[in-house]
Amino acid sequence: MEFADLEEIIHKYREDMISALKKLVSYESVEGESQPGSPFGEEVAACLEEALNISEDLGLETKNYEGYAGAVEIGEGEDLLGILCHLDVVPAGSDWSYPPFEAIEADDRIYGRGTLDNKGPAVGAIFALKALKELDIELDKRVRVILGTNEESGFAGIKYYRENAEIPELAFSPDAVFPAIHAEKGILIFDLVSEYDNRGNNSSKAADLSGEVKLVDIEGGEAPNMVPDRCRARLKGDFDYLLQEVESANECRPEDIRLELNRGDEYFHLIQYGVAAHGSKPQDGKNAVSYLMAFLDALNLVNDNLSRFCSSYNELIGLDYLGKNIGCALKDDVSGNLVFNVGKIKADDNRSSLTVNIRYPVKETAEKVYEGIENKIADHGLKLVKKEHKEPLFVDKDDPLVETLMRVYNNITGEEAEPIAIGGGTYARSMPKAVAFGPLFPGESELAHQKDEFIKIESLLKNAAIYACAIAELASDTKLG
Repeated sequence: MEFADLEEIIHKYREDMISALKKLVSYESVEGESQPGSPFGEEVAACLEEALNISEDLGLETKNYEGYAGAVEIGEGEDLLGILCHLDVVPAGSDWSYPPFEAIEADDRIYGRGTLDNKGPAVGAIFALKALKELDIELDKRVRVILGTNEESGFAGIKYYRENAEIPELAFSPDAVFPAIHAEKGILIFDLVSEYDNRGNNSSKAADLSGEVKLVDIEGGEAPNMVPDRCRARLKGDFDYLLQEVESANECRPEDIRLELNRGDEYFHLIQYGVAAHGSKPQDGKNAVSYLMAFLDALNLVNDNLSRFCSSYNELIGLDYLGKNIGCALKDDVSGNLVFNVGKIKADDNRSSLTVNIRYPVKETAEKVYEGIENKIADHGLKLVKKEHKEPLFVDKDDPLVETLMRVYNNITGEEAEPIAIGGGTYARSMPKAVAFGPLFPGESELAHQKDEFIKIESLLKNAAIYACAIAELASDTKLG
């Protein structure tokens, strides 16, 4: 059986795959309120059930693990090969060209939140199983597509799966880029918090009320692992002064980081726009929180706790995303630089808090990151509150799993690629032996967690064919590449 024959079968299901993806994208499967049978909200549970129904209609075996995860399976044998996907998504953000949950088909692409991360690859994996079953390839292992439900917000779903279901001996996760990814940086999520006493002070420095405007509060960002594309502040004082400063700033700024000022009944509303990106690649976005804090710090503000918080932010973080001034600029020869993303901010007269998402090099430790930060923030009245930690993933380039995936990829594409390391975190790190593999091809736009996320239809089909080929090689003696 040649790879071209496999591609032909996948292409036969082109319209079915498009239809399946559109159905899944229509669910706004952002984590919501937990309910019986819907641990991460009704939309997430409904999306999982839809995926299982699609799979059953294709003649595949399915199972729902109490709404925490799902499974789609083919094959026989004692050993289990896993394909690790997820159906939950991050919030849509703003300024989409198409409605983010309507799965609009345009220009040979499907637009919508989750098309790339990770509903499209999940559809590709399911139809890869269908193609292999139709080819009647004899597999030595059972093959299971595992559908997680809160990858974006904590891994609780896959943890439940691990505690209540069979763990695959080998697995790959189509939730990043091609080729095979043998290393993923460690992930930290934590808050930097400043709490004030009843007088609104966390220092002995008295407020200087001579400023032109007073900062009332700040709020922005939707998730730790997103670069915020919007942040707002409320102020009061001299409107004309503030308007002049905003207009002056906008003259020097590109449109995508513009400021907008509106006069309200009691406060002035200042909105900072930015460019969303995945939290593992802050260099691809423009952090609205950081740009707003830089603007605020340059104003003639009433000198109080909030204004000093702004100054601390710009001294410790600013527009930098490598952790240089906050004491955690680490680097190694496998995975490169640490990256630092402020995903959320909430600050007022009583309390200021930043939610930070760090991706640290695989040869470093969380303890070293925390130690460097805590040494720097001590003099700024800030406290570090730890929230989540995912250890780095590292699989040797010579491991048979990596070698097989690389051989399949290079044979199909004609490339001579080598395994790579990334800052993103996938379900691969939740299993004993797993790596990420696809779906994004070199040169394609990385729009996960950004507006106008899309997947090319031809890429969706090619993904499915590559996954099928990889499954055949990992679960049998068949060589399709």
